[in-house]
Amino acid sequence: MRLHRLDLTRYGKFTNHSIDFGERPDGQPDLHVIYGPNEAGKSTAFTGFLDLLFGIGTQSPFAFLHPYSTMRIGGLLEFGAETREFVRIKRPQNSLLDAEERPIPESAVRGELGGIEREAYRTMFSLDDETLEKGGESILASKGDLGQLLFSASSGLARFSDKLLDLRNEADGFYKYRARSGVLTELKARLAELKAEREQFDTLASDHARLVEARDRSRTHYDEAGAERTRTQARINEIQGYLIALPRLAALRSIREQLAMVADVPEAPPAWASELPGLQKEEIELGVQSTAITEDITRLEAEIAAITVDEAALRLAERVDRLADLRARHVTAEKDIPERRLQQREIDRSISTILDRIEREGEAEPRRLVLTTTTAGRLRELVEARSGIDAELRNAGKELAEARRRLGEVAEALPVTGDNAQATPERDRSIAELASTLEAMRSADHRVRQHVAERARAAALEILADRLSVLRPWQGGADDLALMSCPSSETVRRWKAECAAAEAVLARQENEIERLTTQLRHLEAECIGFSSVTGVVTDQEAAEIRMSREQAWAAHRHTLDFATADLFEAALRRDDIVNAGRVSHMSDLAKLHQNGQVLTVARADLERAVELKDAAVVALGDLDAQVAIAVRAMSPFPTLSPLLPELEDWLARREKALESRDAVRGAERDVLAAQVDADAATARLHTALGRAGQPQKPDADFDTLLANAQALLDRETEQRRLRANLEDRHRDVASRERAAERIEAEEKVWDNAWAVACRGCWLGEAAEIPTIGVVREILIAIADLAPAIEKREGLVDRIEKMEKDQASFREEVLALAETLGVPAGTAPVIELAQRIGEKIREAEAESDRRKRAVDRLEQVKERQRLLAEKSAIHEEQKRRMTDFFGVPSLTKVASCLADVARRLELGGQAEAAEREILEAAHVPDLVSVEVALAAADRSALEAELIDLNARAEDQDRRCHELFATWSAARSEVEAIGGDARVAAIEERRRTTLLEIEDGATRYLRLRAGIAATEHALATYRERHRSSMMTRASAAFRTISRGAYTGLAAQPGKDGEMLIALSDAGGSKAANELSKGTRFQLYLALRVAGYHEFVQARSPVPFVADDIMETFDDFRAEEAFRLFAEMAVNGQVIYLTHHHHLCEIAQRVCPVVRLHRLGETTEAGQTA
Repeated sequence: MRLHRLDLTRYGKFTNHSIDFGERPDGQPDLHVIYGPNEAGKSTAFTGFLDLLFGIGTQSPFAFLHPYSTMRIGGLLEFGAETREFVRIKRPQNSLLDAEERPIPESAVRGELGGIEREAYRTMFSLDDETLEKGGESILASKGDLGQLLFSASSGLARFSDKLLDLRNEADGFYKYRARSGVLTELKARLAELKAEREQFDTLASDHARLVEARDRSRTHYDEAGAERTRTQARINEIQGYLIALPRLAALRSIREQLAMVADVPEAPPAWASELPGLQKEEIELGVQSTAITEDITRLEAEIAAITVDEAALRLAERVDRLADLRARHVTAEKDIPERRLQQREIDRSISTILDRIEREGEAEPRRLVLTTTTAGRLRELVEARSGIDAELRNAGKELAEARRRLGEVAEALPVTGDNAQATPERDRSIAELASTLEAMRSADHRVRQHVAERARAAALEILADRLSVLRPWQGGADDLALMSCPSSETVRRWKAECAAAEAVLARQENEIERLTTQLRHLEAECIGFSSVTGVVTDQEAAEIRMSREQAWAAHRHTLDFATADLFEAALRRDDIVNAGRVSHMSDLAKLHQNGQVLTVARADLERAVELKDAAVVALGDLDAQVAIAVRAMSPFPTLSPLLPELEDWLARREKALESRDAVRGAERDVLAAQVDADAATARLHTALGRAGQPQKPDADFDTLLANAQALLDRETEQRRLRANLEDRHRDVASRERAAERIEAEEKVWDNAWAVACRGCWLGEAAEIPTIGVVREILIAIADLAPAIEKREGLVDRIEKMEKDQASFREEVLALAETLGVPAGTAPVIELAQRIGEKIREAEAESDRRKRAVDRLEQVKERQRLLAEKSAIHEEQKRRMTDFFGVPSLTKVASCLADVARRLELGGQAEAAEREILEAAHVPDLVSVEVALAAADRSALEAELIDLNARAEDQDRRCHELFATWSAARSEVEAIGGDARVAAIEERRRTTLLEIEDGATRYLRLRAGIAATEHALATYRERHRSSMMTRASAAFRTISRGAYTGLAAQPGKDGEMLIALSDAGGSKAANELSKGTRFQLYLALRVAGYHEFVQARSPVPFVADDIMETFDDFRAEEAFRLFAEMAVNGQVIYLTHHHHLCEIAQRVCPVVRLHRLGETTEAGQTA
């Protein structure tokens, strides 16, 4: 096979790109070099070639530009004298197309490859840096073994030695003679341990069955009691939720009524609530500032108009200075007293709130309501103890009710299922027989086997049809195919060997005839050339001249006259001249003699070569005749090709079809066997059910019989269980009743202690003793009462002292005013003190004061202007709020905003109340709660809750007892092991035996395979040693540039070893060579292996991917020379990104074809 053109239509980075390798050159190397920089797509092109031959894989890394649905590769392939075009697309099936886009079978390409698969092709007919390095390592691993090296080189399996060593290690790991460790030894030790363990735990089956039954029965009782306890607790939680939700629902209704009262208030902007206090404060400040500014202007104008000096005021200046301290205390008191009184009122309200919470609104002495630590501690102890008593009461009630309910259930169930209460030994045996039969039938696999066999038969029929279809043009069935008289595989192999030998002889003799013909013409031309040289006379001519001289001498001696003397002289001179010429051209004469001899031998060789060629042609004709006779014997109709390669391929397909025929017959036998087993199982179930008193319909199927048998066994088990439960329920009820009586006695003791504790303080002053909830809230509320009372008393004392400071200041100011003649009137004391100070200052500096007064007057007027602007802005903001609510003042606006806030607060309270109700009642919506609580009776719910709590306690106790019973029964079963444990040990023993069997089988296969492989290697070595060693020696000598003269074989400890012969006369074993030399040796062996392959089979393209990166130019030149020799027999393609290698290839092989990736020709993208 040869690649004529590779079309990378849509593949990887390529789009509509072609690499045209052209026609095969006649008599010249078919060598191609594909050059391109890194990432140009050289490896992509090689993978595309493999995908064209063998199909695009399920996952392809070359779909990054073109998706799977558009990927397309094409190519023009040469098969002998035929050229065919193929197209490959990404598709699970029918991905190979012909030139007309029609799907064709894979055999159209695979048949020409001789059945070689993708990985085998990569291994045998491609070479890269990685495989070259692995090949060198394989030489090292093989320790120079000749058979392994020859086989790995011809097949490309660089890791063959490692694999063979791994197989030996695996076999020795299982068993090795006289070894103390190994898998087999460990498995035998495990068998001994399992035997001892079984003897330790084995016991009677009847005792074990009894204990297992008791354990399972106690576990069932425990599970049922736990489930009932869970249901009781769920109802308790539901009632508790309702009881908690009832007061919350009443509060929610009250909140809704309050919301209705403020529903009509419009919704104001959210910011108004925070802005309003500022506006109110600003309104007050603006009014006060306006009044103050007006007064200041009037006062300043009056002061400016008339300023007088008062001497009396100057005398009182020192006294007025001392008034500053009293004035500061007065101002502080004036500011603090309202705040203090406000704090006092807040504390009073807090105390009142606390009294309201504890329902003591009219209490005259709140301090007496504060409880002592002894009283409060005792009350808290009783509150905490009550929670435990309540829990025990609830649990006891629940458990008692649950015990009674279960007793009633068992009592009710017995009459219904007790028709067959008295079991007989015969019925027990029939039920036991039915149970064992049912267990056996459940593990029966006939249905699975029948299903698997039917699927296998269908698959085998499809495969048979497909394999019969590929035998066309032959027509017929599988039986006809089996009856066909075909030549044996040995005969076909013999024919192939004879054909290959005859063709090799024919090709060799044709080459020999051509060579000898050329040689003859060359020798004849040389002889003619020598003859034309003057003085060069042949030996025959020289002998004739010498004979003429002797004849002339004999005639002259006889006659002795002048005439004979002249003739003798002439003959003598001619002989002397010839001899002198022959002596002067002695070397040319020797060459002439040698050419004559070689010419004679060459003519004889040519005649022999013609005879051998004719014999080879006759042999091929005889072989074709034998094949044609065999084909006619196979089929009388001319449907089969008489050509040997096609006949061999057809016979291989016939063997596959016959294998499918055998598979169909085997599947049909499996279907029949499974059906027979199914009928036997159905009959066995019919018999067992009939003996158990449950006859079935004759046409009942297997699944129906299984279900009826299981139902019968379940009914029998239930009847026996109910009878055993009845006595347990009676004992449980009596135990729960005693527990409930004990808890009620403890409750009465607590009630008495609670009454005594409450009567020891003001809590017992009421007619009825308060409940736990009330006392708990009172204790929380009065915790803040004592601090509030102490804080109130401190505020009252502070206010009284501040009032005394104000009175002292007022008296001093009035006295000064009377002395200075300042009228007091109704003016505030502070203002009066200010007037006195001003009067004194006026007297001290009248002129300066007038100037400052003028300045102040201007400042006040400026303040009045700014205040007017601020007042206008304030009025606009005020108007916007009052108009929105339709009220006249900000006070009314504040009331409206308070209603809005109240509505928002009430809405939040309503939502919180709804959430609390939903959380307490555990229902999804509030409507359901309201409907459920509308008709709820709190007293009835509380009574039911008490009853359920008592029942839950009994149920808890029952669960504990049942758990203890189950734990004891389980411990008894685990203590003796039981049949299940013994069965598990037996199962482990059988598993170990199966492991030994599998390991032994694997061991024998490995040993047999290793022996067969070693024998095959020896056979391969003997068969191919001569030809491959000759070629490998020549290749190794070439690539090492004469550093090594060749290779040789030498006997070693484990067989023949490969030896490299040095040019210096030394030798080295193959595994002792340097790393680089081992690479060269592996390359030489691969080259020889390729030549060996193409001798017996048709050549296929050989691809090398940049293996010369580490080679110097001299090594690369010799490597290309080897590739050129390979290219004489088949197509060789070398991929590289080094430009200098292209020049070396052209220098070694001028006819090499260079293809550049990334460059286009005028016709399109064709390299």
